[in-house]
Amino acid sequence: MLSMFLCCASIFSQNQNLMKNKPYTIEVVLFEVNPGYTQEQAQKALTSLNDIVKLYDGFIDRTTASNKDGKYIDLLYWTDIKAAKNAAEDIMKNPKATAIFEIIQPETMQMYHLDVFNQFEE
Repeated sequence: MLSMFLCCASIFSQNQNLMKNKPYTIEVVLFEVNPGYTQEQAQKALTSLNDIVKLYDGFIDRTTASNKDGKYIDLLYWTDIKAAKNAAEDIMKNPKATAIFEIIQPETMQMYHLDVFNQFEE
């Protein structure tokens, strides 16, 4: 268990170092889940997307969060805007991903690609 934690901490640290050393892009996706899905079902499905997005060129990291009102945010970190946009376009052709996207209310989805220009450092 400790070795798994150290491995994950090491990967997170490497990703953080990559983000500090050069500009990168953040993909922000805001959405709500279709009625009929529990929070647990949504979290399991959304987490399973990690196995797909991590394979795209330029992928750095991903964080997904929700609140008690059923609002979700998905933050994906990419090496550049081109990689982010290419992945966003290509993932819509991936049958496994599109099956997972069935849980999302399409009319609530908002997606933005933003170039980072500032990051806090102590």
